[in-house]
Amino acid sequence: MLVDDSRFPLVFLRSHAESSATINQQFEDLLEKRQLFVLITDHADDDHEDETKEERKEKALFFKQIKDRMRSFCRGMIVIEGRMPLNAAMRVTAAAASKALGFSVLFALDEDEAAAKGMLLLEKDAA
Repeated sequence: MLVDDSRFPLVFLRSHAESSATINQQFEDLLEKRQLFVLITDHADDDHEDETKEERKEKALFFKQIKDRMRSFCRGMIVIEGRMPLNAAMRVTAAAASKALGFSVLFALDEDEAAAKGMLLLEKDAA
């Protein structure tokens, strides 16, 4: 996975791209900026199927460690649904993640709509 901050403060989680840094290090680097941002992701239902139980546990622990900083700087996450809307189970998972992480999770049809929604979240915070 790649944390693409080339359009910062819009930060794209590219599930089908790789980075030389671990996902944990990419998030640490993002949070070190100490600036507001919005996450935009295009995750598919099967994105995490190849993760082991141990990898999921490590990821959960890491996100628990950065939770406060994420709440401070992340203004929301936007999930790009594409032409196939997410099923109800994925929406429930997103709502639970929203509460756990302390920021809203929105949905968009494509990257352009996601970027527009992301900018609105950032503008709302600046007002």
